[in-house]
Amino acid sequence: MTKLPRSACFPPRTVNCWAVVLILLVLSLFANVASGQLVADPMSLNFGTVAVGKSQNQVFTLTNRSSSTLKVTHVAVIGAGFSLPGLTTPLLLSPHEKASFEVIFAPQSAITINGSLAIISKATDSPLHVTLSGTGWIPVTSKVPPRFFGLDVHPKVLNDRIPWPNITFGSLRLWNTLTQWNQLNTAAGTYDWTNLDGWLSLAAQNGVKDVLYVFGNVPPWASSNPGDQLCTSQDAPPGSCDPPYDVNPDGSGTDQVWRDFVTAIVTHAAGRIRYWEVWNEPDIPSEWNGTDAQLVRMAKDAYTIIKALDPTATVTTPTSVNSAPPKSIKRWLPGYLAAGGDAYADVVTFHGYVNTGMGQQPENITKTVDDVTTAIAGSALSSKPIWNTEGAWTQDSNLQEPDLQAALLARIYLLQWFKGVSRFYWYQYGNTDVGTMWTPAGPNKAEIAYGQVYDWLVGASLSGPCTASGTVWTCTFTKVGGIQEQVVWDASKTCSNGNCTTSGYTPDSVYTQYTDLEGNVTTFSPGTRVHIGAKPILLANQ
Repeated sequence: MTKLPRSACFPPRTVNCWAVVLILLVLSLFANVASGQLVADPMSLNFGTVAVGKSQNQVFTLTNRSSSTLKVTHVAVIGAGFSLPGLTTPLLLSPHEKASFEVIFAPQSAITINGSLAIISKATDSPLHVTLSGTGWIPVTSKVPPRFFGLDVHPKVLNDRIPWPNITFGSLRLWNTLTQWNQLNTAAGTYDWTNLDGWLSLAAQNGVKDVLYVFGNVPPWASSNPGDQLCTSQDAPPGSCDPPYDVNPDGSGTDQVWRDFVTAIVTHAAGRIRYWEVWNEPDIPSEWNGTDAQLVRMAKDAYTIIKALDPTATVTTPTSVNSAPPKSIKRWLPGYLAAGGDAYADVVTFHGYVNTGMGQQPENITKTVDDVTTAIAGSALSSKPIWNTEGAWTQDSNLQEPDLQAALLARIYLLQWFKGVSRFYWYQYGNTDVGTMWTPAGPNKAEIAYGQVYDWLVGASLSGPCTASGTVWTCTFTKVGGIQEQVVWDASKTCSNGNCTTSGYTPDSVYTQYTDLEGNVTTFSPGTRVHIGAKPILLANQ
């Protein structure tokens, strides 16, 4: 409180003297409201995973830690789905007064949302920030089908230099398999279906009924820039990333060379190929050097032709990739959709690699799925299935530890099902540089882990969301016959030279055994602590 000089108005002499006193008292009150320290407890609120359409509440407390009255003038709530209905401003807090308020998280989409409360006051430390975080989840109620597990297979499998995979998978993707457009359509009106038919025969012989064909690589004779060296690679000749010569930048033109190829391949393979992926990684200039309008026109023509020749067929979006700059789903996909691409697909596709060379953890795959979900929100594709048609770690040189390769594979399969991805194609069986899952010496740890995760998941249903408590992740499933399962791992642990660090974990008393990624089964008594690490284990009640 401001002290008044005793000589000011005592004894009182004039009305003007009392006016001075009143002014000083007002200034004193203002000074008290405008100073002091405001504290929030807690400073961070994590709502965990909340189903879309539901809500979760948490309480925080504001405390005036001063001997002066504080005035809160405004509170900004930042982040979709967060609200603070009980706090109205202006709010006056007396000295040392506490006030508690509820923050509500009601997610509207299945993504992780980071937000904050920005509390503006007359305190000396204004603005005060309370961080908010939460994850929306759309419950996945269906059982995991075999076709969730897809494979991209090395071209040497076609001529038996690498054996057909000895692991079970539900769908085969044809990319980098000697079946690109330039390899099948070598001249105008000339088609060579030898390699394509070879793959379809191999798939049929091995019981794989679902085949996904990927369009890409314009033949030089059809390219608008046949000398373009930007496109050149082992499987892609110069000009293969450039649009056909009869499609203009604004999407006009006849588009006849593309229409002819789509008509020819669908006529040849209808019924044997049920799924069609319109273009591979168009956000990379060496894969697509045209405009969004040109690609939308080609997607429209392909969709129309495929549906006319085979009404039961499924057509996907062009497939962008999150790997390393400038490759970015969240930059490319919104632009393609804005150009009209959302009208010509039954499935949204993306490529989701985990770039361990940039320090990414397997859990980063959830952020990639969020990029896709955010990009399609509000579009005609928002209710369509989402597939990851190509993914793994990026290069074997970035992840050389076999145990960590197995750990990454298991965790990204588990987390993608939780995030609503209904198919995931591993890239690439037989490749010794990327996602290696086969060696001449026999199955490696990644291939063995794949087989285990397939057995764990197929036929299982999520009992709730996968959740993290600190660095410990759990995903809970049920299977027919009263089987209860929980997959658990500790994301903070690692492996080196065959040795893996672990932490202790006490399972729920319902579980009596666990299986590791090598298939070893260990039984234990209820209440026993088990060791968990980077490689998930499967707890089960039987």
